[in-house]
Amino acid sequence: MRADVLALVLVKRRAIRGHEHWSRERIATHQRARLADLMRHVALRSPYYRQLLGGRSRVPLAAIPPLTKATLMSRFDEISTEPLVRLAELERFLAAGGDEALFADRFWVAATSGSSGRRSIIPATLSEWTATIASYARAQEWAGIRARLTGHARMAVVSSTSRSHQSALVGATVKSPFLVAERYDAGAPLADTVTALNQFQPEILVAYASMLRILADEQCAGRLSIRPRAVNGSSEPLTAETRAHVAAAWNVECFDVYAATESSGMAAECSAHRGLHVFEDLVVLEVVDDEYRAVLPGETGTRALVTVLSSRTLPLIRYELTDRIRTLPPAEADAGCTCGRNFRRIAAIEGRTDDVLRMARDDGQPVFVHPVVFHRVLEAAHVAGWQVRQHGAQLELLVARPDTGVDTVKLGAEIAAAVALTGAQRPTVNVVVVDAVPPGAAGKRPRVVADQVQGGPGAA
Repeated sequence: MRADVLALVLVKRRAIRGHEHWSRERIATHQRARLADLMRHVALRSPYYRQLLGGRSRVPLAAIPPLTKATLMSRFDEISTEPLVRLAELERFLAAGGDEALFADRFWVAATSGSSGRRSIIPATLSEWTATIASYARAQEWAGIRARLTGHARMAVVSSTSRSHQSALVGATVKSPFLVAERYDAGAPLADTVTALNQFQPEILVAYASMLRILADEQCAGRLSIRPRAVNGSSEPLTAETRAHVAAAWNVECFDVYAATESSGMAAECSAHRGLHVFEDLVVLEVVDDEYRAVLPGETGTRALVTVLSSRTLPLIRYELTDRIRTLPPAEADAGCTCGRNFRRIAAIEGRTDDVLRMARDDGQPVFVHPVVFHRVLEAAHVAGWQVRQHGAQLELLVARPDTGVDTVKLGAEIAAAVALTGAQRPTVNVVVVDAVPPGAAGKRPRVVADQVQGGPGAA
């Protein structure tokens, strides 16, 4: 790790560690001050926001229109506050894939996989990048993961190995004598990944939630033999089923982390596992419905709006994420967390709105079928993995390596009946037994793949 990066990460992490037991009043004061700084910056430096705000910097956050990915990428050059940072140049930089670590010797550049459409490209200065690393360090520290100053810790990350993937950039940045991090492609043949992990013997395992379930099953079957002392799930919903498999495999609790390339770490579990604490000193997170109205406590929103308080190069104010977030009910929220942190908590990340199936009732009106419908049936089916794919009014169900014989006809009928209970027409379900659910973009294995033609809630 570069000495200047290491020094700034340590300073940043120490600073935000001091925020973790602030009162609600002090958190709110901090947010207001950081928001005011951000608004002054964009009103002065960003042509897009200067026009949007009419040159004003004192505008209530709720009065600013949400920023969609489509708008971000189509008006990238106007949103950018740096004359050097232009979309075409960044795309050429990423396409070249050379040895240059930084764009223009100043900017780290991360990109999403584009699994839900056009990818996002996020540049970051040294200050912004160290804030990104500090946000992930916080989540790891809450999970009991700390780099040692004597010897070294071994971390395995099973996700994307793309050079522009944010976690790959973070891993490359934090390489040091104190932390040896190895990356494994979640889309590679499972046997190869198992062999590599057996050789590496990681003390820390970080992986897509879908991969954790698969690796835990490999451990229980005796093919994988590792002894991680800490396990983190990311990028996908972490189900109770996966948590149980991780506990059975390694006798450790799995920690959930909520993050995105655009925003970095936004929330994480503490050791109490009573919801995810929102990093309110780093972001403003709004849980809203399809009309961008705040949802009531205890309800599930269909999308999230995130304002990244440290974003300056490419300011992100009320940036839309199509994540379904369930907030804590009032009684639980008001009771506070036993860890003593006063950050607002969310109950769970339930998936993406893009993963909700849009199907039809008998009268042709749309019905939205949430992935939980399939979880209820399939988590009791004792299969190593599954995926529901929509093809118009028909569904294809992939089931991987059943622990015991599976009655595909019965399973298909149970899925069809569960969908019909939502009010949708009873679909035809084709069940296919596979060796493993094939990976999609960036190695992820989404549980539900919606029909892109039909879309989901909020689709035009």
